[in-house]
Amino acid sequence: MAFGDLIGQRAARELLQRGLRAGRLPAGLLFVGPAGVGKRRFALAVAQALNCPVAPAEGCGACAACQRVERGEHPDVRALSPDGAQIKIGQAREAIQFALGTPFEGRRRVLLVEQADAFNAAAANAFLKTLEEPPAHAQIILISARPDALPATIRSRCPVVRFGLLTLSEVEACLARQGKRPSADLRFLARLAQGRPGAVAGLDLEAFRQQRRTLLELLELLGQGQSVARLLKAAHYFGKLERPEFEATLDILAGLLRDLACLKTHAVVGPGEDADETLIHTDIRAKLQALADRFTLERIHQALARFEAIRRDLTYNINRVLALEAAFLDLTASV
Repeated sequence: MAFGDLIGQRAARELLQRGLRAGRLPAGLLFVGPAGVGKRRFALAVAQALNCPVAPAEGCGACAACQRVERGEHPDVRALSPDGAQIKIGQAREAIQFALGTPFEGRRRVLLVEQADAFNAAAANAFLKTLEEPPAHAQIILISARPDALPATIRSRCPVVRFGLLTLSEVEACLARQGKRPSADLRFLARLAQGRPGAVAGLDLEAFRQQRRTLLELLELLGQGQSVARLLKAAHYFGKLERPEFEATLDILAGLLRDLACLKTHAVVGPGEDADETLIHTDIRAKLQALADRFTLERIHQALARFEAIRRDLTYNINRVLALEAAFLDLTASV
C-alpha cells in the first residue's frame, strides 16, 4: 500500500515522505505509538518507497516489488519479532547479518523490528553496534508501543516518528478495506477500536457479543453486592482463560465500565452532548442504563482501577484467579 493510500497519521506520513524525497531518511528510525494504529503499515510503506522501481521514494503499491513487500516475500525486506516473550541474541545476530548484506534486487535492505522493546540485554547490545555504524544500504525501523522499555542507548540513536489514535471515521475507513461487513457492524467496530483499527481487525463479532453478555451478567452480580459464591466461580472461570483471552476479557470489561461512567456522568451534568456520542456499546444502551443505576460513579472508577491494576500485574505472572477473587470481593464489599 503506497503512502497515498494510507489512512490517518498525517504528521508521520508527511515527515517520512519529506525524508524519502530528499534522500535523507535516517538509517535508524523508531516508530512509537499505541498498538494497532498503523505503525507496521507505515513501515512497510517506507520499505516499498525505498525499493519500488516504478515510483522511487514514493512507492506505487501495485508493481511486483511493492506487492512482494506487502506479502512479506521481498528478499530485501525482513521483519524481526519476538520469539516468545523476547527478541533473543541469535535472532538479533541473524537480523544484523541480513542488514549488513548487499541488496539482492532492490536499492535498500529494510529491517523492521516489531515489538522492539522485547530485546533482551544481549540482543540489545548486539543491535546497538549496528545502529551506531549502520551500513549505507540499510534502513532499520524499530516499532514499539512501549518505547520507554527500550535501552536509552538505542533510543538516542533513532529519531522518533510518533503515531497517535485515529479518528472514528479513519478507523471505519481502515476497517472497510479489510473485508465486507454490514455498515452497522463497521460503525460498532470503529467505536470499539477506540482509535486502534488493528485492535479489532478480524474480530468475530458473534463470539464477542456472547462474551459481552457473560460480562454483563458479571457486572450485574457486582452491582447487586450478593451471590459471593457465583462471583468466586466467575473468578475461577475467567482466571483460567489463556492470557490473550484473559486480556481480551479485561478489555471488554473496561469498555463496559467506561460506558457506565459516561452514562452516570451524563446524568449528573444534565442536558448537553448526547451520551451516545461517547458510548462504545450503543447497541445495548438500555441495558447499560439499567446497570448504571446500580453503581455509583465512585464504584465504577474503583472497578476500572482494580481491573487495570490486574492488567499491569500480568507482567509479573500473577495468579489471575486469586487477583480476580480479591477484586470481586473488594468491589462487592463496597456496595
